[in-house]
Amino acid sequence: MGKKKGSSSPLSRIAFKAFCDQLNQAVRSQNASASFACGGTIPIKGTEAAKLTSGTEKATKGKPGSASSPVNIFWDCKDGSRGGKLTLPLDGSKDDSNAKLCGFVADCEPAGFGRGQEAVMDPTYRKAGKLDTDHFMTSFHPADFGIIGNVEQVLCTNWSCRRIRLELYKLNVYSGPSGLFQSHVDTPRSKCQIGSLVVCLPSPFKGGNLIVRHEGREIDFDWEQRSADTIQWAAFYSDCEHEIKTITEGERITVTYNLYVTDEPMNTLPPSGPIFDPKTLPLYQDFKNVLQIPGFLKTGGTLGSFCTHAYPHTADDAYTLLPRGLKGADLVLYSVLKAFGIKVKVLPVIIQKDFSPNNSDSDDEYYEYARLDGKVYIGSYLTPRFSANNFEDDPLSKVLDEYWPEQTFEKPITWITHPSPCTSQEAMSYLAYGNEPSVHEVYSYAAIVAIIPPWTERQEIVQQARNN
Repeated sequence: MGKKKGSSSPLSRIAFKAFCDQLNQAVRSQNASASFACGGTIPIKGTEAAKLTSGTEKATKGKPGSASSPVNIFWDCKDGSRGGKLTLPLDGSKDDSNAKLCGFVADCEPAGFGRGQEAVMDPTYRKAGKLDTDHFMTSFHPADFGIIGNVEQVLCTNWSCRRIRLELYKLNVYSGPSGLFQSHVDTPRSKCQIGSLVVCLPSPFKGGNLIVRHEGREIDFDWEQRSADTIQWAAFYSDCEHEIKTITEGERITVTYNLYVTDEPMNTLPPSGPIFDPKTLPLYQDFKNVLQIPGFLKTGGTLGSFCTHAYPHTADDAYTLLPRGLKGADLVLYSVLKAFGIKVKVLPVIIQKDFSPNNSDSDDEYYEYARLDGKVYIGSYLTPRFSANNFEDDPLSKVLDEYWPEQTFEKPITWITHPSPCTSQEAMSYLAYGNEPSVHEVYSYAAIVAIIPPWTERQEIVQQARNN
């Protein structure tokens, strides 16, 4: 793929684009197969479900397959009387069981939802009851049944230094015949929140499927059939869209936990390394196949890939949250590049839409693959959101040049993926004074950017990869 300076070989461009297409498909394939949600079941002791489980798995507390004792819920009664107690599943032989359930549901407050900074009550969008953490307790804890370990393995890709901390958030009751929660994305309660865990307690209901979506894929948690005698749970990333279908009968009682990452940054992995080895992943092999081609970025280059998940990358402490807070396919891509010993960073990217890029021929073999519609600014580091109100009617390019530190690379970035609008964060806003004052809002994306060494330095990396 080498060529003389100033020449433009169609063959080299076609070949280079083919290799970039190969990486693009590899990243997309990884994203398509990456898990964004997981779930499981825990039978209740003494039920038929527990008997079936004990016949196939050893029911030991703290391990997947364990059976749980009936779950107790204690709560504050609205009328100020002695606190209530409800045991699930209900004991059908006792007449007061249904009365206790009805009393419990009646003591729940109507549940709203967040719209921006506003709390909204709209039963056509969400119809449910709630109890806040200072008004209830439960005898169930996810740590007793291996749930945390399962979530870490799936949503944290099982890195040895990544751990999840649970925080009890709320109890919700969705009642038939009209309980529901339309499609929405949760508002993170903390910058280091990675997702949510929803535990559905044993109480019979019909309908109420939990649907979780990400990047065009969908997982349907259908809990109706086993709702009477089984604890069922689901965990998913906080930027996933999800909804609760209409409950037509019964009471769907769930306890929700916030999930936080509590590990050290990934560049401080212990000598023993991660539990899972990035070299075993298909994406590693795909990159190895391309990197071992001498003509690919022969004199070195820069590869960029936009993150597929949303992150608080414009927060004041974003540099401490990333890359350790990467999720799913983003974490895999970062891990694979690091496994090659390649210098890789998570950086912010601003695309100025009203700028038409020059299409002049490059004087070397590099060009912007997967061209973006606009001038691309790469931040030198993850910067906090910038706000000001003292600008003249300056073009964005002038504002960026003065107030937004831009990263420059020896070689232009070759983008192997496109940005997704749902992953952007407001990077800056400013009031420009022209004929009339106007507020300008600028959004950025988080991207994984890797410095690919030239072939003369890359041969050792390739040889090590072959040996592995």
